[in-house]
Amino acid sequence: SHQEATEKEVERILGILQTHFKSDRKYDSIKLLKPDTPISFFDLVIDPNSFARTVENIFHVSFLIRDGFARIKLDDDKLPIIEPTKDNEAKQNDSSAGARNQVVISLNQQEWK
Repeated sequence: SHQEATEKEVERILGILQTHFKSDRKYDSIKLLKPDTPISFFDLVIDPNSFARTVENIFHVSFLIRDGFARIKLDDDKLPIIEPTKDNEAKQNDSSAGARNQVVISLNQQEWK
């Protein structure tokens, strides 16, 4: 069903986020990156070959935020970064679901390119 497909896609994206978050990333072009470093929200969701897939990725990530499995913050440059929550944080978030916020973002094809 459509709902099961969405759930599987949400789980797949969570797996990708957790893998990137836990990986031993050595260097980027500017500084040393340690494991457990949040990654760029846009690096996670943007498919450079498909605007539609990018929109679907953003949709699926919204479930991770809503359900407390990930959180989005702003970095020093005020750009969104995303990281998975720890298991105990997700459980704590269940009791304080009001603390989680979702927002609407605008992204058109020109901005995507």
